[in-house]
Amino acid sequence: MKKTAGIIGGMGPQATIDLFQKIVTHTQSDSDNNHIHILIDNNTNIPDRTKSILNNSKLPLKYMQDSAMKLESIGADFLAMPCNTAHFFYSELSNSVNIPIINMIEETAKYLKKRNETKLLLLATTGTIKTQIYQNIFSTFDLKIVTPDEIFQKEIMSAIYDFVKKGIPYSKINIFKEYLNTHLQSDIDNIILGCTELPILFYENKFNYKVVDPTLVLAKTIIIKAGYEIKD
Repeated sequence: MKKTAGIIGGMGPQATIDLFQKIVTHTQSDSDNNHIHILIDNNTNIPDRTKSILNNSKLPLKYMQDSAMKLESIGADFLAMPCNTAHFFYSELSNSVNIPIINMIEETAKYLKKRNETKLLLLATTGTIKTQIYQNIFSTFDLKIVTPDEIFQKEIMSAIYDFVKKGIPYSKINIFKEYLNTHLQSDIDNIILGCTELPILFYENKFNYKVVDPTLVLAKTIIIKAGYEIKD
């Protein structure tokens, strides 16, 4: 039975587009009518998740709940959200609706476990790192997370907030390359692009690194859950 997917979007808009594009690209279909029915609430009013978490505020939750309930009311059978940091509110958000919400971080852990990649470098927002969302879920799969030092973490936040979110081309590629080249020599099995803006940064700059893209993992999970087949 085919199902309708709902996307809690706007966190940010480019990440929402990226997820939608990946769903369409990877769905096995021979016509418009054989694609997934997707409902998207591109709710750009949701307050910044990292700032809120670091300030001990749950303000984003109310806005996310509003989006979730709206999508449920107009026919979504299940939900997903292309924002890693927003998964800090996953449990409370799930309790606000009567339909399931895919946990992107858990699906990424399952994917890596199947590939037997157990030591991962996590690139993410400071909010995601500080709350240990990845560490808590990955530990249940016996997966180890390595996080950047303070200096490079600031560079990641700058890349996300000063470039991708503003639609400005990233200009400090060598900083990224130098850091990643060093860490890839220390028994790292893979790099997790643990912010949904980071795949955009990597693809636009043609970074030639082995990475796992949670947005792509989420897209393929949505395809299967909606009752369709994946086209690789």
